[in-house]
Amino acid sequence: MSRPDPRLRPVEDNTLRAQVARQILGMVAGGHYQPGEKLTEQALSDQLQVSRAPLREAIRELVDQGILISRPYRGLRVRPVSSRDLEELYSMRTALEQFAFRLSWSRRDAAALADLRRRYDALIAVQTSGDRARTIECELTFHSWVYELSGHALLLSHWQRLIPLVQIYMSLHHRTHGSHGQFRHMTTEYLQRACDDDLPAMLDHIAEHMKQGLSSVLAALDGAGGTTG
Repeated sequence: MSRPDPRLRPVEDNTLRAQVARQILGMVAGGHYQPGEKLTEQALSDQLQVSRAPLREAIRELVDQGILISRPYRGLRVRPVSSRDLEELYSMRTALEQFAFRLSWSRRDAAALADLRRRYDALIAVQTSGDRARTIECELTFHSWVYELSGHALLLSHWQRLIPLVQIYMSLHHRTHGSHGQFRHMTTEYLQRACDDDLPAMLDHIAEHMKQGLSSVLAALDGAGGTTG
């Protein structure tokens, strides 16, 4: 598989629907809308100052992504979070990320590793700002590196579809445990392993990284009273 042409850049979707969807997702990922919380079209339309048509398009998009749930006669809610959801997500992330590293290992050149270090530096720098949303954004950018490097379009597409759900669970983790200490240690080790020459050690680290992440988020969920919603 050939590498993406660096002269091409993703086309940004700036439609009103996309802007509305991003704002609602940001409110969910930032913890302003809690898992299981009921939302209404009227309130969203008033707050966002948009008509119902683009709002409903945005809602359909977020329902398709698994962020919101819309049921007849029961209204619109933020998707509840359960331990099973978390276990499935982290097992999927582990498998995908290990596969991505197997594909990308021989593709790591000086430019690719420099790109990873830049993403790491940006993530570490923003941790001290207290901006949780920006920290999560940088963390996702950091983890996206290996999928982008893999040259596997379908794999990258699967990861991109998971990102909205990952944002929500990262937000739950950060609200409870913050983004310092063990988080920084694991991220630093991830970078070191990714730059070394030991693929099995990298794969083992991914499994441990995800295992610790799952444990932290499950603890946060337990602290919130188990399944939310």
